[in-house]
Amino acid sequence: MIKAAVFDMDGTILNTIGDLTDSLNYALVETGHKGGHPEEMVKLCFGWAMRLDMIKAIAMAKGFSAKDLELAGNTIPVEDIPVTEEEIDGLMAVFTSYYESHNQIKTKPYSGIPEVIRTLRKKGIRCAVASNKDDDHVQILSKKFFSGLFDISIGRNPKMAIKPDPEMILEIARRLDIKAKEIIYIGDSEVDIITGKRGGFPSISVAWGFRTKKFLKNHGAERIVDKPKDIVEILKSFK
Repeated sequence: MIKAAVFDMDGTILNTIGDLTDSLNYALVETGHKGGHPEEMVKLCFGWAMRLDMIKAIAMAKGFSAKDLELAGNTIPVEDIPVTEEEIDGLMAVFTSYYESHNQIKTKPYSGIPEVIRTLRKKGIRCAVASNKDDDHVQILSKKFFSGLFDISIGRNPKMAIKPDPEMILEIARRLDIKAKEIIYIGDSEVDIITGKRGGFPSISVAWGFRTKKFLKNHGAERIVDKPKDIVEILKSFK
């Protein structure tokens, strides 16, 4: 029986790609790289740890194709991506600083998501957020767009490992006093699929986020939903 639904943030409950794209392009130009990259390419840079996100962004600026960006950090080893430590640190510093004051300009919840969360709560299912986004940003955005809807929100912080390590989700289970198998985890990327498999809890992949439906299928997604309301329907199958 599912007692809690844990959601990823970027690409799952919040459409953050506009602000991420503007911030990343600004940071790339400021650090001497090619800017002007479209949202569809920038989507492929985010989802893992911030450091790998920045490595993929620099690779994009140096001409990596969409296919190569999808594989970067997976079948293309990080050490094979042509970036320097100086480039990574420089881009990360500028991006983090700029995004901190530009993360609520275009960002908004995906249509239907707040209603789904309210429906789950009415059914007695606890709701939470686990994101690789900086914890400060997670807390601010959760409060602004989902006030009162989440029991717990956790972002990247020094106290625990980031996804695809399942520690964040397991910590949420501990705080809610439920078993890991009583959680369903909902995300939009291969990172979220791996997280569910490593943590031993079921997961749902959403097709409206930063990865395509085809990509999710190719990376082992067990359940894929096209619309937020489909999440409620899938949960009915868990007894």
